[in-house]
Amino acid sequence: MAWNGPNGGGKQTPPDLDEVFRKFQSKVKKIIGGKSGGSSQSTAGGFGLILILIAVVVLYGLSGFFIVGPAEQAVVLRFGRYVRTVDPGPHWIPRFIDSRYLMNVQKVSTFSYQASMLTKDENIVSVSVAVQYRISNPKNYLFNIVDPLESIQQATASALRQVIGHTTLDEVLTIGREKVRAQVNQQLTKLMGVYKAGIAITDVTILPAKAPEDVKAAFDDAIKAQEDEQRYINQAEAYKRGVEPIARGQAKRIMQEAQAYKQQVILKSQGDASKFLAILPQYLNAPKVTRERLYLDAVESVLSKTSKILIDTSNSNNLVYLPIDKLLSSSALSHAKNKASLTEQIMQAAKQNQTQSRTGQTRPSRDSYRGRGN
Repeated sequence: MAWNGPNGGGKQTPPDLDEVFRKFQSKVKKIIGGKSGGSSQSTAGGFGLILILIAVVVLYGLSGFFIVGPAEQAVVLRFGRYVRTVDPGPHWIPRFIDSRYLMNVQKVSTFSYQASMLTKDENIVSVSVAVQYRISNPKNYLFNIVDPLESIQQATASALRQVIGHTTLDEVLTIGREKVRAQVNQQLTKLMGVYKAGIAITDVTILPAKAPEDVKAAFDDAIKAQEDEQRYINQAEAYKRGVEPIARGQAKRIMQEAQAYKQQVILKSQGDASKFLAILPQYLNAPKVTRERLYLDAVESVLSKTSKILIDTSNSNNLVYLPIDKLLSSSALSHAKNKASLTEQIMQAAKQNQTQSRTGQTRPSRDSYRGRGN
């Protein structure tokens, strides 16, 4: 509101603050220690001040409410000192007395670290690592370490150098990467536990290591040779897996055939022994007859397996019968050469038989001539 002169004009002046303050103080005194017969104006002023006080109390109470999200935890401080850690949900603290810090305990953060290090076999290698972590204890995270990111970076460098220092260059570059990753993860988790940093290591990834640029070509050749070696080993293993079952099958088949042959020989021997024992009483009763019979059986069994033809020439008048059908059906005569040989043998036998027959016919006439001459 503007303060003007009596004529409605004049210079604008500010209100007297001291006068306003004195009027407000007098009204408060009337309300607190006012007379019982006070005016209605003072009663209305007192009621308004009460409403103001109630509104202030309500606003103060509402200002202390806060909600913690599902992935968060809150650290409550009282005059800067740790009191408690609260979980997700609605909570209340007295404003201006307690304070709270909301922290996401499920968010996974990542940072990378790269450096050149000395291996166990005194070679320099450039190693890169990516570390994923999250807040596991908000109290320790806020009060136990000054700079959490700097602390975890230093711990990562220490763990990585310790592991690389106990590993050879070939293992770092080729087959030992998984082992290095597991050891770095274990060492880093152990260091974070010693520091009580409130940080949990979720994963550690070892990126492909590189050799120094000056010797990169030689290391590339060495890596290629190792890859070729592994490839040859895999090929040999594949060939082994393909050949070994076949060899086992053949060995098993040979063993089974040997067992079958063993049983066959045993059974045949037992049969021959039984046959001999059955013939023995007959041999003791008639040795000559039994011996001749055994001889004939043996000759028959031998000659039955051959394609040769034996002709008894002691009696030239006997008619020779050749079993051509049986000779042709034998497997030995299946080839043309054997057939030709058999035919030649038959022709020679026939010529010899005719010659002997003629010789037998001419002998009596000569003898008669000789008798006549005498």
